[in-house]
Amino acid sequence: MGDKHLEELEGEMNTCIRCAYCFEKCPVFSILGWDTDGARGKVVLSYGILTGQLEPSRSIADKLFQCTCCRDCIERCPSNVRITDIISSARADLVASGFANDTHKRVVENIKSTGNIYGDTEVVSPARGGEVPLFIGCQYLARPNKTKKYIMILEKLGIAPRVQEELCCGFPMEILGFRDEFKAHRERFVERFPHKEVIAMCPTCTIFLKEGYGLDSKHVLQVISERIPEANMGLKATFHDPCDFSRGLRLIDEPRNILRKLGVELVEMKDSGAQSACCGGGGGILMSDPALSDRIALKRIMQAVDTGAETLVTSCPTCETVLKKAANTLKELEGRSIVVTSIEDIIWKGLKR
Repeated sequence: MGDKHLEELEGEMNTCIRCAYCFEKCPVFSILGWDTDGARGKVVLSYGILTGQLEPSRSIADKLFQCTCCRDCIERCPSNVRITDIISSARADLVASGFANDTHKRVVENIKSTGNIYGDTEVVSPARGGEVPLFIGCQYLARPNKTKKYIMILEKLGIAPRVQEELCCGFPMEILGFRDEFKAHRERFVERFPHKEVIAMCPTCTIFLKEGYGLDSKHVLQVISERIPEANMGLKATFHDPCDFSRGLRLIDEPRNILRKLGVELVEMKDSGAQSACCGGGGGILMSDPALSDRIALKRIMQAVDTGAETLVTSCPTCETVLKKAANTLKELEGRSIVVTSIEDIIWKGLKR
């Protein structure tokens, strides 16, 4: 199999005490229910791949790619095992053995050929001079109206964002196991984006710029939270914490402070903050296993509806997309509904009052 990416994590795998605390709120285990659907089982599978006790196969690959990388297992692990690192390294070994997912392959090829996950040759960054580098990311570049809204919000709050032509940060390559492709892409990215400090719009990009490149990256809401004026929107809402936002960046109070200053009455879901339930859109399963993603998202949207709030607000474009779909499904199934929107839409409406 060549170089084994799991080798450097053998100690981490041996640190796992097989306690199964990681099963408690694992979004995949809660749906599928087999040991290999939770972090403990995936660590065992990874160890088997490393030691040669298990031969890489499509069934093992399918299990290791059924992970949203939501970090909930890390939050609960008493041994602080680096579970997502183990899973992404196991994926890398499986990719090297020829077990890459075809959908993931296409995404990686899109990044290599066009610089974005969608393979869209028409994507154009709204370039402008400014004082603070702003990293938009693939998700927002594909949603130009949302991008414009965030830029207008920053300017209205006295911040001049500097925008330039972008490349994908490369996180999909890393998390999906395409390590060789990411190594080459990383060099291109650093050459294109040489900044040391950056404001980013996407939660996942924000944390990967920090963890993958060592940049001093802040999410745009951290900056907005410091300057947002008061308003009275008269809205009752619940907030969905994106996994990379709450458990990755530890940004829990900032979005809530923004919403409260804008006059939004917040009601919390059963699982919120660092204990927030995943929407089902992360880790690549939205692309490779949309049916599983849908089932996870439906559980989350039911929590939102149970609060009695009229609106669900989130700060991640992926979360917004999958939860909107889940809200439509729930309305069809049970007749219950909730409006799903992004926090930048709420902020913009508040600033215009």
